[in-house]
Amino acid sequence: MAQKFIDTTQIIEFNPDSRPSLPGKLQAILTVLTGPNPGAVFTLDSLKKVIGRGQEAEIHISDSGLSRRHAQISCRSDGFYLEDLGSTNGTFSNGVRLESPQKLEDGARIQIGQNTVLRFSLLDNVEQEAAKNMYDLMVRDPLTRLYNRRYLDEHLRSEFAYSLRHRTPLSAIIIDVDNFKRINDDFGHPAGDAALRTLASSLQHFVRTEDLLARYGGEEFVIITRGIEAESSGLFAERIRRKVESTAIPWSGGEMNITVSVGVAFTDGSRYSNPNALIAAADGALYKAKRNGRNRVERA
Repeated sequence: MAQKFIDTTQIIEFNPDSRPSLPGKLQAILTVLTGPNPGAVFTLDSLKKVIGRGQEAEIHISDSGLSRRHAQISCRSDGFYLEDLGSTNGTFSNGVRLESPQKLEDGARIQIGQNTVLRFSLLDNVEQEAAKNMYDLMVRDPLTRLYNRRYLDEHLRSEFAYSLRHRTPLSAIIIDVDNFKRINDDFGHPAGDAALRTLASSLQHFVRTEDLLARYGGEEFVIITRGIEAESSGLFAERIRRKVESTAIPWSGGEMNITVSVGVAFTDGSRYSNPNALIAAADGALYKAKRNGRNRVERA
């Protein structure tokens, strides 16, 4: 099952009825140059697309410096136009702050907020696919196809900044497979890989659109949740633990079973000074779960 959170790498077929006349088979895209998730590709495949940090924005960028509805790109008969939607920090095209809609030329650089820079480009299908594949290589774990630690770090910085500014709930949940070395020793490394893939697939059923699931490294996974209070985060982690414990993993004509230990750390924007401290607290809770017998959830 595909992850439920928004996948910014998705390339959608361009609808020729909703675009200006472009030469050849060129399509319009935005590429993130700096800010959250550099390299991410967005296709401009409809008459209008709103850019912002709100989940309702068609081009969603998790940058706390953006307004929920920050800017908009419109498709007109003579090209693509960029306009600011009354954002707090402004919208800039090639260094000039927009006061009215401005037509975009191929290669234009768009700055939104304080940290995010996008490039507007006209690419053919082959070039678009190459851009998508390059981004996948940068942010996806090849074994589980989950997001990797690089993507996690970028995402968490933005989420933490938002939590700090608005005093909203944010949790980090670290999940670690118990006695993973024993699986490799008893069944072989391919069995260990199969266990990690199955766990990744199982965890995908739990995450919401606004959550992030990533492989943290080795046999560890991280879920970043927003808007869930401390008690609910612990209950959410406990549901995950029970699900993993009851899941049989087919292997070599038989089955394997695994358990996980889980550490949970919560902030409402006032408990930790930076995102690394939040992760460290969750990691400390995880090791407490290990020391207390494994296959359990502990909260920081």
